[in-house]
Amino acid sequence: MYDGNQIGAIIPAAGTGSRMQSGEKKQFMVLSDREILEWTLVNILKEAIIDVVWVVVPKDALGSVEAKLIRWRKKYGFHQMIHVVEGGSNRQESVHRALKCIPDSIEWVVVHDGVRPFVDIKWLDRNLKYLAEFDSIVSALPSTDTLKIVDNCNVVRTTLNREEIWSVQTPQVFKHSDLRKVHDRASQDRFFGTDDASLMEKYDYKVLLCEGEKSNIKITTPLDLIFGQAILEWLSKE
Repeated sequence: MYDGNQIGAIIPAAGTGSRMQSGEKKQFMVLSDREILEWTLVNILKEAIIDVVWVVVPKDALGSVEAKLIRWRKKYGFHQMIHVVEGGSNRQESVHRALKCIPDSIEWVVVHDGVRPFVDIKWLDRNLKYLAEFDSIVSALPSTDTLKIVDNCNVVRTTLNREEIWSVQTPQVFKHSDLRKVHDRASQDRFFGTDDASLMEKYDYKVLLCEGEKSNIKITTPLDLIFGQAILEWLSKE
C-alpha cells in the first residue's frame, strides 16, 4: 500500500533457462536451502508494501508452483494474495497476460524478475515518492565499464559516454493503467521491447532511473549461482 493506493506485483518466472545449461528451469533451482523463486518472493514480500502478487510460470509448472505457494505461505506467513498465471512465449507476453488478470482497483504495478532473488524491497519505499512526477521508476546502476559500439566484424565504431550509461534492473514500477495501455499498443504494433520500461519509452512516457543495488543480480548462468552463493554469505554477515 502506498499513499492509500494498492500495489500489485508481477513476477515473470516463465523462462526456459537455456543459458543455465541445466535440465532444471533456473527459477526452480536451489540456492543454499531455497529455490530461486522462493528467495525472490520472500524478499519482495517481507515488507508490507506489496498487496497482491501475480507469479507467471510455464504451463507445465502451474500445478507444482501452486502447491509450493501453499507451503511457502505457511512457512513464511505471507499475508498477501498470490496468484499463478500461465506464461506466454516470451517475457513481454507473460507480463501482458498477468496485466489482464489485475483488477482496476490496483493503482500501481511493480514488475520484478523471478530470478533476481536478492531484491531489497526497501528500494520501493525510498523511491515511490517520484511517482508524483514520473510515469515510471526503474532500478538501475550507473555503468562502471567502458562501452563501445562495433560493426558486424566487431570493429569499434565509437565509444559511448559512460556517464550517460546505466545498467537496468528490476523492480520497475508503473501506474497500472499506463502499463496496460503500452502493452496493449505494443501487442497491436508488434513491437518487442527489452523490458517493460522500454515500452513506456516507446510511447513517450517519462521514465526515471533510481540507483539500485549491486547485489540485485539476475541469475541466468551457472556462474551466477556461484555469485549468488557469495551474496548470500555476505548478506548473512551484514
